[in-house]
Amino acid sequence: MIDVSHQSKHAALALALALVVLSWAGVCAGDILKPASEEHKAATTPISGKAHYALRDGLRIYLWEKYQAGSEDSFRRSGKVAVLVHGGTWSGRPDFDLQIRDYSLMDLLAAHGYDVWAIDIHGYGHSDKTDKDWSGVQSAAADIAAAVEYITKLRGVDKVDLLGWSAGTQRAGLYAMQHPERVGKLILYAPQWKGTAGYREQLRKRIDNGGKPLGQYRINTETAARSDFVEGQLALDPQFEEDVVALYAREALQTDPESPNAFVDSANLPVLDPLRITVPTMIIFGEYDYFAKEEDLLPFFSQLKTRDKRFVLLPHGGHALILEKDHRRFQQEVLGFFDRP
Repeated sequence: MIDVSHQSKHAALALALALVVLSWAGVCAGDILKPASEEHKAATTPISGKAHYALRDGLRIYLWEKYQAGSEDSFRRSGKVAVLVHGGTWSGRPDFDLQIRDYSLMDLLAAHGYDVWAIDIHGYGHSDKTDKDWSGVQSAAADIAAAVEYITKLRGVDKVDLLGWSAGTQRAGLYAMQHPERVGKLILYAPQWKGTAGYREQLRKRIDNGGKPLGQYRINTETAARSDFVEGQLALDPQFEEDVVALYAREALQTDPESPNAFVDSANLPVLDPLRITVPTMIIFGEYDYFAKEEDLLPFFSQLKTRDKRFVLLPHGGHALILEKDHRRFQQEVLGFFDRP
């Protein structure tokens, strides 16, 4: 004899469990599908690129802008405007907008709703050159000031987020010290403060130039373009893809066949005063970076006036984290910091 009521109870219980599982799956699917849809939209929305010039004391300062097509009117409301500052050898577009796979930081930020700009400091890339200075930190910060005034007026915002790479951290950091009211967040990527003893000795030799007079500009080479990918520990544990480095070298040399010897300014380190940096700040660099070192940067970080700060050390990364295999991790750290409330 079959116990019908017992079977019915089991059937009812199974049905209830099935409904619960289906409901939970539906919720999870909704959670998963929505971001996927948004990511698909971001991936398929064309990214526009435009060239601009800001004027500073008669010099034309080149600005390269990227954003999602049709979003020009959104930045006044969102305030999502970012400016990227290159280092001491190469200009903005090769560094921040290399067009190979997903390596462009500018495209990544634009796809997430940013109006993102790369500046060429005077003497670099498409900006004007002058014999009045060697594109040192003070004059470079003046270029950034002119760029920020141009951008904030164009987009109807009060401030921008700012990222500097390598020598660009001195330029961006000095601007943030001088104009904290114009900076939302500051990222110092592969910075220096006082520099290590090894770096100061290397700098002394560069400035000495073998006893020969040091000119305002130096001729760049493919070896120089590749150097950030192979310096120090990276020679034993490379972190790059060859086609990326080959493209970078071509683009960088085409844009900057020569560069100002702005590194002479590093003889005056430290330029940055942590007690004058009051905006939210992130320091980020790689474990294998020959330029940025924990022993130099931890004391700087601890003395930052802002209490809203992050210190990010990425394993195995070199000076060119942005263009290495782990560039997605770097991109997400940058996006996460810029995006957070």
